[in-house]
Amino acid sequence: MQGLLRHLLSVGIFAASLSSPRLAQAWIEKRIESSTTTLELGSDGAAIVRYELSVEVRGAPLKGLELRGVDSDAEPLADGTITRMQGATATSLPLPVQVRANNGHVDVHLPLKQGFRGRSFLLKFGYRTQLLERQLIRHLADGQRSELGWVGPRFDDGVDSVTLVVRTAAAAQAPEVVVEDTDSAHATTANFGIVMSTLRRSQRQDELELVRSHVARDEPITWRVLLDRKLFFPDPIGTGAEPAAAQAAATQLSLPAPTSTTVSPRWPPQLPWIALAGVAYGLMVLLKAWIAARAAHVRHCQPRAWVGWKAPYRAAVAGLCLASAGALVIWGSEPTLAALALVLAIACAALRRPEPNISLRGPGVWQTLDAAAFRAAPSGPALPGAWLDAGRPQGFLLLMAALSATTWLAARSFEISPYYGACILLGSSALLPLFCTGRAGELPLDPLAYSRRFLRRVQRRLRRHPELVVKPIGRFAAAEAKLDELRLSIIPERGLPGLIGLELGLEFQERLGGFGASPVVVVRAAEGSACQRALPRGLAWTRGRSAEERATLVRPKLPTLALSVGLIQELLAGMRGPEPGHGTPSAKKAAKSSGRVLSTAKAGTRASPAHAT
Repeated sequence: MQGLLRHLLSVGIFAASLSSPRLAQAWIEKRIESSTTTLELGSDGAAIVRYELSVEVRGAPLKGLELRGVDSDAEPLADGTITRMQGATATSLPLPVQVRANNGHVDVHLPLKQGFRGRSFLLKFGYRTQLLERQLIRHLADGQRSELGWVGPRFDDGVDSVTLVVRTAAAAQAPEVVVEDTDSAHATTANFGIVMSTLRRSQRQDELELVRSHVARDEPITWRVLLDRKLFFPDPIGTGAEPAAAQAAATQLSLPAPTSTTVSPRWPPQLPWIALAGVAYGLMVLLKAWIAARAAHVRHCQPRAWVGWKAPYRAAVAGLCLASAGALVIWGSEPTLAALALVLAIACAALRRPEPNISLRGPGVWQTLDAAAFRAAPSGPALPGAWLDAGRPQGFLLLMAALSATTWLAARSFEISPYYGACILLGSSALLPLFCTGRAGELPLDPLAYSRRFLRRVQRRLRRHPELVVKPIGRFAAAEAKLDELRLSIIPERGLPGLIGLELGLEFQERLGGFGASPVVVVRAAEGSACQRALPRGLAWTRGRSAEERATLVRPKLPTLALSVGLIQELLAGMRGPEPGHGTPSAKKAAKSSGRVLSTAKAGTRASPAHAT
């Protein structure tokens, strides 16, 4: 039993280690495939050592690299970079790195907290060292030569190709590698392994390239090169025999100052663009708020924003938050703060559905209108903001163009850093409140304009039935004598006793995605008449326009034109009177008509006094 418990505990610990994000991302394998080192020697015995390392990485993203066995007095330079490679082709722009040196160790740190994803990288960095002060350049007994003895770094897994380039000013005697001697007295001063050398000379400088095909694991690489003594030690006789070309080259090989020198502060190159983006976004938010206020005034409603501040304040905070998000992405170490700033910018820019101005209408009078009632009325003021509305063609095209430009910019940035590319894609979500909120589709509909279009189409279809009398009617407010509602009156030539008529109108309601209109049929009949008994019992009747009149509402199952016309036809079929010379329809026929009506309508709906009257 105890063995089983120990086994289960081991499995649980192993599973927890795999599920832990820190442990899962901890595994990484780094190997240096090749190393190229350049020593630029100055006349004062100082040198600049520059490394170019080809690094292969497996596992987690690369966050840094450690190099052992470098010069103990190394003073790193500020021009270190790393580039993602694919074969011999660079797939990203050089990314700056931070180089720290301490007692023979160099730590290269990438500024990206998430690391640099990729398989192959080219790392370049350099430092300044004093070779003559550390007695790595010594004078030989022949009086003509000086010997450079320099030990390269050690690699944990060994390297298949190591190259050293020694670059000096032009001298009378060319630099040459120390040839390995079989004599035990000189074997310790010679280069280890097989070294291939290439000498390149010009009027200004000499360059000796040394290549070793393989360096074993953790092996110190020892390089010994013979140089002209006059490069470092002046001529004791003072003959001035040193070539003028060598003096000019030595002057040109002046070494740069170490990183500890004071550098005048400069504005980051991305700062103006970030500030410009923040200002532009704030102006766009202000323009959107002004457009939404104008459109709400046209449709008689109140604009609302998710953040209950005035438009100038919301615009200023939105622009500041967007600029802060960009700055935190580039110079900050916590992307969570950048995400919070972006969310706050979106919240300040987003608009809610406007609130309609609901007012109780007073008494009115229904009147029969002429045939021109359903014609298009003179158009009122057009809704502004078509270019900032994704629901209209202009705004949709502009939004697609903006998203396409953002995607292209993110793809270009992804080559430099996947982190920056992903942040640009996430930042494009700031466009959504500008184009997808405060749309015309969220505003209340124009009741008269929408009723004209819908009822005109229904009237055209009902004109095919000559037994129907179809005419428009309108309600005029008693206080202002102004038309405030339109309906379509439908009266059959032969109807059941008590049938007064049918009216088709529209109900304007607030829905989940905005405001919409639903058709409703008002059936008017005398109380207790045969027409009222012919309709289904599930309908709710209420008082009509007179004491003897009763009215009920019947709605189609779906608010479409076809179902509305079909419902009217089924209602008329159930309330059709007898042919001349025939009796009243039987109860069985009336029941069948009631069943057809229930198949197309919503049964059991209650009538509201506003629609019934």
